[in-house]
Amino acid sequence: GRRRIKNFGEYDQESFFYTNEDMKLYTYALWDESVKANLQRMVRKDEFTTSPPYSLEELSELVNTRAATETSLLTRDMTRQQSTIVLDFIHGHCLRFQDFTFSYLKYDRSEALPICLECGLLPDSPYHKLLECPAVRDVDALRSKLENVEKYEINFHLALIFSEDKETKSLFRELANEVANQASFGDSLLI
Repeated sequence: GRRRIKNFGEYDQESFFYTNEDMKLYTYALWDESVKANLQRMVRKDEFTTSPPYSLEELSELVNTRAATETSLLTRDMTRQQSTIVLDFIHGHCLRFQDFTFSYLKYDRSEALPICLECGLLPDSPYHKLLECPAVRDVDALRSKLENVEKYEINFHLALIFSEDKETKSLFRELANEVANQASFGDSLLI
């Protein structure tokens, strides 16, 4: 329904009307503004790339809090273990990834690279494990369907979180689960 506000100042003749949907849109606009103002905290820096493929301004164009709330990455029917796996790959702060382990243990990165335990070839990260590690088998079809997220490389999580596409989020959950099931670093150690 519509609500009516009467402004009792110099505009006492004016009436303003707004709907519940208007208030939701206003709230989302405020949230978007707040996320964009603090986006620097969400952006990952790839220490192994000299120039990031997307600037902070370009990444801020992805922000859509309405999509994040209406098409959630986590669903009610997920188990605790499934949601933990998905969130591990989103935030990357997990011992599953060698880049986090190295930073957690405060290794001197100039002396050693956080090499992937699966392939032993490239620096490890959530992006590497999910979208480029050659040791992860039978996921090429899933990876190819996530090209719209993959193109953001190390900041793929932003494109995923703010995506309106339920299918993309479902494919990501499937991929994360498949990669976790193939990992040498067992989930029993993480949960």
